Amino acid sequence: MSNNLTFEMEKDLLIKGWMSHDARWFMAVANRFGMEVANPLNQMVCREIGRVEMKRCMKTLAIPEPNDLEEYLTLNKAAMSLYGSGLAEYEIKILDHQSYQMHLKRCFAYENILRAGIKDQYECGILARIQGWIDAQGLKHELKPPLGKCMMVLGKECSYTIRLKFDQLER
Repeated sequence: MSNNLTFEMEKDLLIKGWMSHDARWFMAVANRFGMEVANPLNQMVCREIGRVEMKRCMKTLAIPEPNDLEEYLTLNKAAMSLYGSGLAEYEIKILDHQSYQMHLKRCFAYENILRAGIKDQYECGILARIQGWIDAQGLKHELKPPLGKCMMVLGKECSYTIRLKFDQLER
């Protein structure tokens, strides 16, 4: 079968398969235990998955922990292309030497919670995954605003400011 598939087609199938599993896991937990249990578990699992996948990526590519924002953003852009290809559209705006703003213009989680009819109850898991990536890179960070209800559902722009601490004394 793989002889007829390009690398991009295989990657797309694997990513969509993983996201289908993720959505069904979330809904199974929500249906069995309620959204008040599903949301924090989802954020915890997303952060752990992010930590594991970034550690594997860095180890496989022999990439050390980043020393500055440019190195960090380069690695995260590659990870987003690998793990989230086609799932979101976003822009990055650098604010200073250790801070940036991430603006999601399109988000698969938002689209799926609308279809599932749980938009008023869902709390963001996407940024939890990115927090896991940050953890794996050995960095401390501040996220503003803190994770909570989906911003798009609230009628707001999905925009987060992330301040990283690169100074060895701050880690």
